[in-house]
Amino acid sequence: MPLRQLYPDPNVKTVASYIAKVDIIAVHGLNPRSKNNVDHAWDTWRTPAGPQGRLWLRDDLPQSIPESRIFLYEYNSTAAYGKSRDTFIDEANELLEQISMERDGVEPRPIVFLGHSMGGLLIKQALITYTNRNSWPIINATAGLAFFATPHYCGDGILVSLGGQAAKIAIALGFQKGDDVLETLKDGSIFSDIVQEHWRLSLLQYDIVSFRGTLDEVSTIRCSVGFEISTHCTTS
Repeated sequence: MPLRQLYPDPNVKTVASYIAKVDIIAVHGLNPRSKNNVDHAWDTWRTPAGPQGRLWLRDDLPQSIPESRIFLYEYNSTAAYGKSRDTFIDEANELLEQISMERDGVEPRPIVFLGHSMGGLLIKQALITYTNRNSWPIINATAGLAFFATPHYCGDGILVSLGGQAAKIAIALGFQKGDDVLETLKDGSIFSDIVQEHWRLSLLQYDIVSFRGTLDEVSTIRCSVGFEISTHCTTS
């Protein structure tokens, strides 16, 4: 399953599995050119990288929010961001389908999304996609969004501006001129829904916090559902 439950341990039946008050879903961004999907999905949220690293989603976050379920989404981000707008939207739909299956029977439970880098853009697209499909369970349940080093458009939200920011991230991750990912991101058209009115009309529905920096910081996110998330994450 691309949506992996980190806490409570899905292999161990505990009281926490039944009394969860919130679902927290973490979505990574673009893979470095030399790293596979699964390793990047995990290393985004753990320090140092590798199996021995500390995964704060699993090892620290439950101490602050024991009555929660915490998920990690694994997906092929190179394909999601490197082909076309339709492929990007398809990946957003797949994220929603995976969430729907995991939340069967608990649809009213609040959701908090954590998006790292361009994973935040996939979350935005997913929420827009569900709005367009007139399907409301996930929209209604989403209480908060936390973005970690996610590129956001500014000014009039010109596609080239957002595409240019995304392309800079791809270059930093090792992609080069001529790579499909870099050329697609430069064009920016895969983000057309996000920079149009679809996303702006949704802004007031959520508590949103955006972190951006080069050092680890401990921050607190307070959401309308009445809990706090203490985070420790590198956003460089």
